[in-house]
Amino acid sequence: MRKKHTKNISPTGDALARYENLSHSGSTWFDIMPTPADGSDGGTLAWPTFDGGAWVTIGQPAKLDFAGAFSVSFWVKQSTDLPSGWERVIARDAGGSNRCYVANEVDSSGQFAAFLWRTVGGLSSATTAAFALGQWRFVSYVNEGTGGDLVVFVDGIEAQRAVGGGGVMTVKAVDLYFGKDAAGSSTFQGNLDTVRFYNRALQGAEILRDYYAGKPAHP
Repeated sequence: MRKKHTKNISPTGDALARYENLSHSGSTWFDIMPTPADGSDGGTLAWPTFDGGAWVTIGQPAKLDFAGAFSVSFWVKQSTDLPSGWERVIARDAGGSNRCYVANEVDSSGQFAAFLWRTVGGLSSATTAAFALGQWRFVSYVNEGTGGDLVVFVDGIEAQRAVGGGGVMTVKAVDLYFGKDAAGSSTFQGNLDTVRFYNRALQGAEILRDYYAGKPAHP
């Protein structure tokens, strides 16, 4: 009888930056794209328990100042739904016009919302359907750029599309945070892993493959 082999699925490999913990053998967050993993974007960062009082500060890496289409994907598990506000999971956001992009979970619903502040047209958003707390979800949002859409995927499947919602990000001198915004409000409580940034619009097939590649580390 022939032995059955399980095929390992490789994730999309051209990320500009990738920050991870659970799917990496170490105990710290750091940029592992490109090789070597030298922590040049924000240095080697202790991985916290996101409890509303702990977060990760990435700073302002120049390679994340996107001039056109870009994509962000990550694994997230929300543990607590706060009574007010929106929990900032990934945010380069100081409020008002000082926004580059925000990805947050929506209170009292378990929904996920992605926002993009653009030079033309203001604020675009795309919101998913509700999902339960305490479960790992693989979320990706894709800004297709000028003339394109803003699309949110959950677990590799397109969840919502804001037609015409793409555009060019307004680059602001605002730090990038995981777990809060620049004002320190709307903190996230839960778990976060394998945050990837791309300077292009990912295709649905790539996102679905990344979901299956990351699923073993996020059961």
